[in-house]
Amino acid sequence: MPCPKLGPGLEYASFSGTDVQVTSSASNQSRSESVVVVNPTNAKNLICASKKFIDPVKYHFTISTSFSFNGGLTWTESVPALQPGWDGMSDPDLTFDALGNAYLIVEPITFGPTDIAGTGMYVFKSTDGGQVWGTPVLLHLDSADDKQWIEADTNPASPHLGAVYAVWGANTPLRFARSVDQGVTWKGMGAWPAGADVGFQTCFGPSITIGPDGTIHVMWHYPGTTEIMYTQSTDGGDTFSAVTAVVSGVSSLSTFLPNIDGFFHFPNGTFRVYTIVTSSVAAGNKLIVAWADFREGVSRIYYRIASGGGATWLGPASGQPLLPSYGHPDQQHFHPQLSEAGNDAIGCAFYEYGPKDTKLLIDVLVSYSCSDGTSFGNPLTVTDDPWDPAVNAPLSHGISGITFIGEYFGFFGSQDWFAVVWTDTRTGVQELFYDRVRIKAVLSTPSILGDLEVAVILAGVIQDGGGLVFVGGKIIRIPPYNPWIFVLRAAVAINSVIATIGRAIGSIARR
Repeated sequence: MPCPKLGPGLEYASFSGTDVQVTSSASNQSRSESVVVVNPTNAKNLICASKKFIDPVKYHFTISTSFSFNGGLTWTESVPALQPGWDGMSDPDLTFDALGNAYLIVEPITFGPTDIAGTGMYVFKSTDGGQVWGTPVLLHLDSADDKQWIEADTNPASPHLGAVYAVWGANTPLRFARSVDQGVTWKGMGAWPAGADVGFQTCFGPSITIGPDGTIHVMWHYPGTTEIMYTQSTDGGDTFSAVTAVVSGVSSLSTFLPNIDGFFHFPNGTFRVYTIVTSSVAAGNKLIVAWADFREGVSRIYYRIASGGGATWLGPASGQPLLPSYGHPDQQHFHPQLSEAGNDAIGCAFYEYGPKDTKLLIDVLVSYSCSDGTSFGNPLTVTDDPWDPAVNAPLSHGISGITFIGEYFGFFGSQDWFAVVWTDTRTGVQELFYDRVRIKAVLSTPSILGDLEVAVILAGVIQDGGGLVFVGGKIIRIPPYNPWIFVLRAAVAINSVIATIGRAIGSIARR
C-alpha cells in the first residue's frame, strides 16, 4: 500500500522547519542549478552539486559538490579537480549505485573571448560518499554536448542491477552511454561507443528514470514545440524503442514568454526559464512526467501518467494540472522536479515566483501523492522565507538584462522523505540551502486532550525536544525543552495503551 497510513486520509507531509545552509561563498561565487542524492546504503550520507561561479558577469563557473554524513544537518564542500585544458565545468548531475558508489557527470568548458564553449562529457566517481572524486572518465568528445542526466539502476528485481546510464542532448540528437562495471568503462547501444545517437531526433534536456524491472525511460521536450517525446529500453540499453510523442498540446514557456537574445523570462522577471521535463516511476510500474506549462496564461505544473511501464498513457493527451485548485494568477510555478520516496509517495517540488511581502520573490513548494500520482495534495512551503532571484544573480552568458538562477534544483526521495536543495539569496549571496520533507502517518489522540485531536510529530521533536508539530490543521513550533513535548509524549503513550486495550478486547470478543 503506498504511503503508510493509520486511517483513510491520515497521511501528512511534514518538514524539519529549519532550512540548513549548505554552502558559504564569496559574492562572486554564486551557486545555482543544484542536484542532491541519498546513498542507498546509508541514508545519512547525502551529496549535492551545483554550479559555482568564478565571474558572474562573464558567466564563468565550475562545479562544486558538498557531502553530509549526518542526514543533512551539516555539510562539507568537496571540489572535483579541473583537468588540463578545462577552465570550468557545467550542468552537474549525480547518482549513487546500489553499492554506494557516487557518480558525477559534467560538461567541461573553456572560457572564450565572448562566451563559454563545451568540450564533451565526463564522469567522476567517488567511493567515499562524495569526500574525494577520482580522475574523470571520458564519455564523448563533442563541443555540442550539453544538458546531461545520469541514473543508476538500484532496483533489486532488475536484471540490470548495478548499471549506470547517462543521456544528454541540447539541439542535438539524443546521446546515450552506459557502464556495467561501476564506471570503469562506458559504451553506447549494442556495440556502439559511448555517446552514440539514440534515434535521429533533435532533443533538449532529456530526463531519465529507471523502472523497477530495469526499463530505461527517457523523455524530453524541445523548446517551442507542443510535444513530449519518449523512448525506452527494456534490455539494459542494447536497443531503444522508436521515439514517440506521449504528450501533445503542451504550451511551452518558450512559445509565450518574452525573450532577450533567445533567453526566455517571465514578464515581471529577468531570470531565464524553459519548459524542461522531469520524470519518475511510481508504484505498480507506472511512469510519470511533469513540466511547466503556460496554457492558463500563467506558468503551471502539468503532468501525465502511463501504466504498464510506459505501455499505456492515461488521461488527456495534453496532460492534467498537478494542482487544479491551487495557485494565484500572480504566481508562476516552474522548474518541477519529480521523485519517488521509499514508501511509494510521489513528490513534486517546484519554484513559485511572484509578489510576496510587496516584492517579487521565490518559494520552494513540495506537493505529494499517495495514490500513485492519480492526484496531488496542496503543496507544503519548504523555504523558511521566500528569496529574491534578483540578488547576486549572474548574467546568463554575460547578456545584460538576463540573469541566471539555474534550470533545475535538487529533489530526491529516500525511505519516507524527500531531500530538497535549492538556490537561495537570504544571505545576500546565491547559496545552497537544504531541508527535507517527510511523508508519514498522523497520531490520533483521545478526546480528553481537547483540541489536540490530530497531531503530527515532525522531525526533531522526539529527538531533542525542539521542532514542529502539526495540530488541528496548523503547524506549531515547539522550542527545545518546551512543556508541550511532555504532552505530546503522553499522547503517544495514551494512544498506544488505548490501541493495545482495543486489540485485547477484540481478541477476547473473537474467542
